[in-house]
Amino acid sequence: MEIVEKAPMPVAAPLDQSVMARIKRIPTAYLALWIIGAICVVALLSFMGCSLCQYSFDQTSSDFLAGPSAEHWMGTDELGRDLFSRIVYGARLSIAIGLTTAAVAFIIGTLYGALSGYLGGKVDTLMMRGVDIAYSLPDLLVMILIGVLLGRGTVGILIALGLVSWMGTARLVRAQFLQLKNEEFIEAARAQGQSGWNIVFKHLLPNALGPIIVALTFTVPSAILSESTLSFIGLGLSPPACSWGTLASDGWRSLRAHPHLIFFPSLFIFITVLSFNFLGDGLRDALDPRTRLGKNSH
Repeated sequence: MEIVEKAPMPVAAPLDQSVMARIKRIPTAYLALWIIGAICVVALLSFMGCSLCQYSFDQTSSDFLAGPSAEHWMGTDELGRDLFSRIVYGARLSIAIGLTTAAVAFIIGTLYGALSGYLGGKVDTLMMRGVDIAYSLPDLLVMILIGVLLGRGTVGILIALGLVSWMGTARLVRAQFLQLKNEEFIEAARAQGQSGWNIVFKHLLPNALGPIIVALTFTVPSAILSESTLSFIGLGLSPPACSWGTLASDGWRSLRAHPHLIFFPSLFIFITVLSFNFLGDGLRDALDPRTRLGKNSH
């Protein structure tokens, strides 16, 4: 009788240079990575105080509501402020809000989901019912309530977005832990007398990082869009601070007479959200163990 060896269970690809090599073979994901990198560099330089524009973001002039020109590449707003300068300044707030929300979702969601998935049993059931209750609350309502309580500021927006973004990550981490905790390498770690914390952070979490990182790439654009929604209903950042969402909200009032005021901020929101979505799809393919094993079998 022929003995067929059981194929090893696919484990998520490590986050190393091989993942980048697979990303390079996905044109849309690789282009999206460069676009996101460029936007993040611009945002970082702006945050560090580097002068990237001819005009300050809050510098007014007598050239009101001018269209795009050689002097003002994207025109000016109702106060004569250069729109290009304000978009560059708004990039740091929009990207910071997206990345911070993703970081909050990662920290809270990972810890919550890891604890629920690893302990299992009644603890898991109780913790997941808490997630279900949190999911049942409308995200927009929660963000509005927090915005009203904490005011129109960056801190309030970050808290609001963070509180509505971690549940999906928690469910994903829990599912990964439930799948992995009964594998042979985990049983071997238990047999060696390793502690629960060591098993979670040394064995379980590294093997679950791939899907978590993919999920976080979709959290960033979702946070940017949510902040734009808050801006449209009047709960965005307080002037003179601005993000792409507040700029688009301000431009909405002059949509017909001066469409450039909403076109350019909306264009950058669209490009950033689309790039993160393309990057997420590419990472999902690059980190998929079935795809990796399929290629290795040829």
